[in-house]
Amino acid sequence: YARAFQHALDELSSHLQRGMRTETAGKMARYVLDEPAHMHALLCILENPADAMPIQVQKAAWVLHRAFQLDQRGLIHHRTALSRVLDSTDDPSVLREILKILANPIWIDLESNKERTALLHLAMDLLYVVELPVAVHYAALQIIQTRASSTAEEKAALASIQSLIQELIQVHNEDPSHPVGLYKCATLQESELRRRLTQKRALTKSPS
Repeated sequence: YARAFQHALDELSSHLQRGMRTETAGKMARYVLDEPAHMHALLCILENPADAMPIQVQKAAWVLHRAFQLDQRGLIHHRTALSRVLDSTDDPSVLREILKILANPIWIDLESNKERTALLHLAMDLLYVVELPVAVHYAALQIIQTRASSTAEEKAALASIQSLIQELIQVHNEDPSHPVGLYKCATLQESELRRRLTQKRALTKSPS
């Protein structure tokens, strides 16, 4: 198996280059789904970014997301590895692709509570960093929508969303032509969290 893994690692690395075409990414995605050694190698690249060139790690994340799009259940047994990837990366491009995978509701019933809360806290923290790609914030909002459950979590999530909204208002004031899609998404999510918290407060009140 070690020889097969090294062969898979070398083969993947040779394709994960700048200018890789969408069709190539799709073929590689199908290949890693069909070949366990190649999936292992792809995840190894993502978990150990210092051992590869940044562009290879970025393309590896792209291929993994394409694999998830082809077969959502193909990554079910790799949830813990995805957490390790998040812990290992500080690359916004990698973060974007992995978060888009984990934002999918398919993971909700598969995650441990530790995995759920770690992902939720990461998503909330990311909303305070306005410089991140818009796709990262969209994924973070979706994660918050599906992972925040307790009152304390919802209050913390509401604060993070409100922080993002204020930053987006400032950006829009400075540049009125700036897209407002993320702002609309964030305000909808804010309203939903407010509704959930109001409903919980009503349920905890003693009858008069």
